[in-house]
Amino acid sequence: MPGKQNKILPVVIVCFAMYLLYGIYFTAFGANSRNMMRFFDIAEGRQGMIMTVQSIGCLVMVILLGLFGERINKLHGLLTGLIIMGIASIAIGTMTIYTVPGSGYGLLLFYALVGGIGYIMIDLLMNGAIADIYPDKKEKVLPYVHAFYGLGAMVAPLCVTALTAGDAAGVFAVPYLVFGIAAMVLAVLFGIVCRRAMPETPYADMEQIRRRAIQNPAEVFKEKRAWLFLLSCFLYLFFQNSMAVWAPTYFKEVHGMSEAAGNTMLVIYFLGCLVIRLASPFVYRFLSVRRFYLIATTLSAVTYGCMLLTGSMTAKYILIFLTGLLQGSAVPGMVVMCCNAFPERTASASSIVVFGVSASALIAPPVLGWIIESIGYTVPMWGIAVCLLLSVGVLLLAKEKSEVA
Repeated sequence: MPGKQNKILPVVIVCFAMYLLYGIYFTAFGANSRNMMRFFDIAEGRQGMIMTVQSIGCLVMVILLGLFGERINKLHGLLTGLIIMGIASIAIGTMTIYTVPGSGYGLLLFYALVGGIGYIMIDLLMNGAIADIYPDKKEKVLPYVHAFYGLGAMVAPLCVTALTAGDAAGVFAVPYLVFGIAAMVLAVLFGIVCRRAMPETPYADMEQIRRRAIQNPAEVFKEKRAWLFLLSCFLYLFFQNSMAVWAPTYFKEVHGMSEAAGNTMLVIYFLGCLVIRLASPFVYRFLSVRRFYLIATTLSAVTYGCMLLTGSMTAKYILIFLTGLLQGSAVPGMVVMCCNAFPERTASASSIVVFGVSASALIAPPVLGWIIESIGYTVPMWGIAVCLLLSVGVLLLAKEKSEVA
C-alpha cells in the first residue's frame, strides 16, 4: 500500500498544478478584459461573447464525456485536455504577431473555442479521476484539488496586472503566451508521472472498466435529481462566472477604482474561496456537504448584498472576502454530492456539475454584458445575488442517496 501511494502521489500533485493553471487561464479573461477590449476595439457584449464561444466547445465535450467518459482512461484524457488548452493559450498569446489592433476578433473566438474544449476536459475528468482514485476519501481530496483552482483564480488578476504593465496595444497577449508555455511544460511532466503510476491506478485494466461503462451511459440523466443538481449548479455558477468576468470593471466604472484595484477585489473574493476550500474537509466532520452548501450559500448572498450596499471601501474588502469564504466550497461540494448520488458513474455524475459550469459560462457573461451596456451595472450585480438564493432553493428539492438534509 505505501508503495502504491508513493507512485500515485506525484500524479495527484501534478493534478493540483494542472487545476491551478486552469484557474489562472479561465479567470484571466475577466481580469484581462479591458486590455482585450482595447486591442480588438470591442464593447462589453462582444467581450462576453468570448466566454460564450468557449462554452460552446465546453458543452459539446460535457455531453460526449458525460456519456462516454467512463470508457476512457481519465488520466490520458487529462493530459489531452492540458495540451489542447496550452495550444489555444499559445495561439492567443502570439496573435499580435499577425494581427493589428482592431482586427482578429473572429480568430480569437476560434482559439477560445479550442481552449474551452481543453479546459473542460480537465475540469470534468479531474473530478472523476479523483473520485475513482480515492473513492472513500473524495470528500477530503476534492476540496483540496478545487482549492488549487481557487488559488489560480485568485492569482490570475495579479498575474495579468504584472504581465500587462505598459500601454502597448498588444499587451493583452503576454499572459496567454506565458500560461500556454507553462501548460506544455506541465503536460510533459504529467505524462512522465502517469506512465510510472498507471499500474497502481484503477485504469490499469481498462477492458473491465469499458465493459461496465458501455451499459446505459445516460443512466444518471434519467433521474429527476440529476436535473435538479444541474439547475442548482447552473444558478450558482451564473453568479460566480459573472463575478469573474465583470467584477473588476464594475469596481472600476461604478466605484472609480483603478484597474489594478478592481482586479484586487476579485483576488480578495477568490482568496476567501481558497481559504474555505482548504478548511472544508474539517468542516465536513461536523456538517454534511449538502447542509453546509445550503447554509453557507444563503449567508454568502447576504454578505454580497451588504457589500453592494455599503459605501465604505474597507467594509467592501471585508464583505467580498466573506462572500468568497462562504461559497468557496460550493463547486467541489456539488461534485461530491453528485458522485455520492451516482457512485458507479463518476464521470457522468461529474458531468452534471461541469454542464452547469459550461451552461452558465455560455449565458452569463454575454447576457450580463448586454444588460450592462443597456442599463449599467447596478441591476445585473443585484440580479446575480438572486441566483445564489435560487440555487439553494432548487437544491432543497434534490436529495443524495447517502444523505438526508
